[in-house]
Amino acid sequence: MSFDGLEVDMLNVANADSMLVTRWNVNVPSRILIDGGNSSSATIILEFLKARGIQYLDHIVCSHPHDDHVGGLPGIVDSPAIDFGRAWIHVPWMHVDYATLQASLNRGQITAKRVVKIIRASVQGAQKFIKTVEERKKPISEPFEGQDIGFMKVCGPTKAYYEELLKEFTDFEKLKLFEEEIEAHEQDVLLEDILNKTSFGKELLEAEGAHLGGAPTEPENNSSTIMSTMFGDDTFLFTADAGVPALNQAKEKYALKNLRWMQIPHHGSRRNITKELIEHFKPQVAFVSAEGSKKHPRIAVINAFKDVGAKVFSTHYPSPTSKWFHVGTCPDRPGYKSAIPLYDSDK
Repeated sequence: MSFDGLEVDMLNVANADSMLVTRWNVNVPSRILIDGGNSSSATIILEFLKARGIQYLDHIVCSHPHDDHVGGLPGIVDSPAIDFGRAWIHVPWMHVDYATLQASLNRGQITAKRVVKIIRASVQGAQKFIKTVEERKKPISEPFEGQDIGFMKVCGPTKAYYEELLKEFTDFEKLKLFEEEIEAHEQDVLLEDILNKTSFGKELLEAEGAHLGGAPTEPENNSSTIMSTMFGDDTFLFTADAGVPALNQAKEKYALKNLRWMQIPHHGSRRNITKELIEHFKPQVAFVSAEGSKKHPRIAVINAFKDVGAKVFSTHYPSPTSKWFHVGTCPDRPGYKSAIPLYDSDK
């Protein structure tokens, strides 16, 4: 049989992201690894690649340098079991005055302690990944809107939008605001946990779908690399942790309606998507990488996708496992069985 298809493997790395996208063309595979989960995920990903007999990746993409996306990539890049063609990651210090950024972070160490910690961890994560790639003597590129990464198209961010987002971290007042938003979000999660324990509370949460996307998304998440690819007339959308403004920019520039498959952004967070965006994308199938906690994925988000007719699958449901989606002709997967859409096994 001649293989001519497209495969998406969303690996089971809990509330983190790692996906392998494979395009077959007359039996020849092109493979793109998007993100590497946390540092502990590297072993999981390498074992998956070994089990599939994969020793070469055409591209390795870091969508953004949060720990749950970049953490496992150095371990994968450093492994002698894997060779690869090119790495992709935004290099923040190439787009912002580094001295001004450090001064802002130093000033915010007390009033915006968690935000400062996240930003510094992201810079360190990017530095570690880039250093490991350079040690392998492989080329590195920054993924901005309009570029092709193999058989995939970068739909966002634009370079201008990325630089606009970075500037927010050099503003001390913005750092304090981000810290307040984190605290407000934590209180929101606690309230939801309480409401979930009563039937009336659950009804309120069911109705909260109208308020999806009400809280802002962190600039680092909005800087996520958004990518798409096509197989025939079918479009596949990869969102990482992008939020509402980033996704709106992508949908305005690219034909992203009536998708065949899409990644639910940010592990199913309520902050990253709106009903209007879901109705625009209207995917037949939606995948989410999550551990099934009260935060990820949010019930309101899953229900909003189901309301447009999407079948929703999560790596945590009904038990933790990686998910595989394929179209066209692809090699068989002995031992794999049909996945159960989220919540369907409760019926």
